[in-house]
Amino acid sequence: MGSSSLSEDYRLCLERELRRGRAGVCGDPSLRAVLWQILVEDFDLHGALQDDALALLTDGLWGRADLAPALRGLARAFELLELAAVHLYLLPWRKEFTTIKTFSGGYVHVLKGVLSDDLLLKSFQKMGYVRRDSHRLMVTALPPACQLVQVALGCFALRLECEILGEVLAQLGTSVLPAEDLLQARRASGDVASCVAWLQQRLAQDEEPPPRGSPAAYRPPLDLYRDLQEDEGSEDASLYGEPSPGPDSPSAEVAYRPPLWEQSAKLWSPEGQAWDPSAEELSQASTQPYGALEGLEPESSAFSFLSLHSELSRPGDLATPESSAGASPRRIRAEGVPASAYRSVSEPPGYQAHSCLSPGALPTLCCDTCRQLHAAHCAALPACRPSHSLRVLLGDAQRRLWLQRAQMDTLLFNSPGARP
Repeated sequence: MGSSSLSEDYRLCLERELRRGRAGVCGDPSLRAVLWQILVEDFDLHGALQDDALALLTDGLWGRADLAPALRGLARAFELLELAAVHLYLLPWRKEFTTIKTFSGGYVHVLKGVLSDDLLLKSFQKMGYVRRDSHRLMVTALPPACQLVQVALGCFALRLECEILGEVLAQLGTSVLPAEDLLQARRASGDVASCVAWLQQRLAQDEEPPPRGSPAAYRPPLDLYRDLQEDEGSEDASLYGEPSPGPDSPSAEVAYRPPLWEQSAKLWSPEGQAWDPSAEELSQASTQPYGALEGLEPESSAFSFLSLHSELSRPGDLATPESSAGASPRRIRAEGVPASAYRSVSEPPGYQAHSCLSPGALPTLCCDTCRQLHAAHCAALPACRPSHSLRVLLGDAQRRLWLQRAQMDTLLFNSPGARP
């Protein structure tokens, strides 16, 4: 089946859905199954559809440590692009569909977070949009209807490609691998099984990858018609809506944080005296794995503050010469003991927030080699990825805990008892 035949079937599907009162992306299961099978056997169909698949997939997956959530984000972006083309084809008289605001709504929350501005502009130009200013894209002249159908079909194929790649990762058993390996295997294979076998052989040459995390469920269907005020902060915002915060803006939950010493009522008693945890509590806190805290509320995550209190109150932070046990550092200096007699306190191997993290932003990746927390699009990640051990932080709860750990490591290192 050629691309022209697919375009005709796709057009009929859209018009059939419109007669049923629905103007949205294609949901025909038979056409979906046919296109899926053709794409699995022949990746080059993307070239016939002129959907820029390789450029868009490479741009969306490059530098991502875990490819499974990246593919879900890309599929969502392609669905929104498909919907924009379908709207112009089915409802060209609707004026609200001729202007897209690039500073808010779905453009920011869904598209800009996964694709570069240049590729987004190129995709919208195929639909007839041109940049009016730094905040808006507008349709000055509608392209031919067949071109809009072709663009929408290409986005539909890109959505299915993301699902095919997701199936490959599911059968492979891991989604933590270089994006270039996945795309190379996909282009060189004629079915999912051979693609998985190619990747298994490739990964066998390297160290064993970490296990794949549990994928999050797909988000609810997109709604391009609600105003942002109706969304109440939802990321399912309209391409044509009113201004909203950008994707890197911290949520209201993390925009303001009190100082670390005010975040736990257990750290000090009501009388103002230091609270001394029991040895059992400290043991449990020190052995509690960070991953096991996934899903806990911040109030129940007191392990960090127990560790902080024990570190700050530990008497051995500033060691003295064995011959002067029990003497204070000031008295030892007064007695003429040379500074070299002190045991040097090495810098603690704590984790630090990388400079890519803006204040209030949560990290998404943790490099266990550099011991730094990174944002998803950090420019330093390509240097880490080849040989360093990258950890994916899943969920806001775990990310907050790791950010708190980095803040406490910094506080411990800068505390008066941390250095001689």
